[in-house]
Amino acid sequence: MQSTSIEPLHPVQLEALRRMTPAEKWNVSLSLLNTATAVRTSSLQQQHPDWNPTQISQEIAAERLRARD
Repeated sequence: MQSTSIEPLHPVQLEALRRMTPAEKWNVSLSLLNTATAVRTSSLQQQHPDWNPTQISQEIAAERLRARD
């Protein structure tokens, strides 16, 4: 598995996060998750044009479960 490093947030980003309400942070998180899902869905459709939407959804769910380990 490829190692990734997370860069520290810029002070402006930190301040913006501090000013957000929990609901705003939740909405940002959901937006990021939706974007990541759309990108992965597109990638899987290109890699496996014979897969139906259910198969793609199942693969994404399985990948998320594996990522927890």
